[in-house]
Parts: sequence; C-alpha cells; structure tokens
Amino acid sequence: MGIENTELLLNKFDYKFEKKNNKIIVKLDFAQRIIIDFSDPKKIKITDRLVGWNFLTGLIEMSLKSATLINFIAVLITTFLLVYFDIKYSELNFMFFFLVAIFWELFWTIFYLVKMENMKGILTSWNG
Repeated sequence: MGIENTELLLNKFDYKFEKKNNKIIVKLDFAQRIIIDFSDPKKIKITDRLVGWNFLTGLIEMSLKSATLINFIAVLITTFLLVYFDIKYSELNFMFFFLVAIFWELFWTIFYLVKMENMKGILTSWNG
C-alpha cells in the first residue's frame, strides 16, 4: 500500500482527506477521522479519532477505544451514584435511564466501528 495509491483511491471515490507529511487523514461523517501513517515503509498504521462534535465524546477528541471505555465507566459511576444517594426515582425510571445510556453507547460505538473497519477493508483490498 503506497501513499500515492491511497490518494488515488480516495480521490476516485471522492473522500475528503488531507495529507500531512507521511500521513493521510480521511474525514468521515459524524466527526470521525481515519489516520493512515506511512512513516514506516515496512508497516502502515491505521488509527481512528473522534473529533469536534460527535455522539460519544461531545467536544473531546479521542480514539474510539478510549471513548467506549470512558462512556462505559461514566455509566457505571452514574449508576453507582444514583443507587448510593438513593435518588427518588422509581425503579422503572432508573432502569429506563440505564438502558437508554447503554443503548446509546453501544449504538454509536458499533456505528463508528463499522465505518472504521469498512474504510480499512477498502484501503487494504485496493492496495493489496
């Protein structure tokens, strides 16, 4: 996989991207970026970033793996605090909040993960 071949592919399919030194940053929808690093000629590194406003991290920039971990921990802490401080919600409302938070995190994590893996598959199949 060469940097020139990758640029041709991205231009051919009208992806938005920018080239910085030996890196290509592909701009996907919903503030997701795929970074293809060609610094090491023997090994190409493909990473992801969630930037700007996105549905998992808000305005904080981080990788999908970090966003998933932080959201999971935040849901657990929130659940613990609601139980510990005995917030006056009926069990049904509390369970509804918990399930919505978990569903939200899982939905957007899977969405971003599928987009990232799809882009990796396109790049590797094109460049062999």
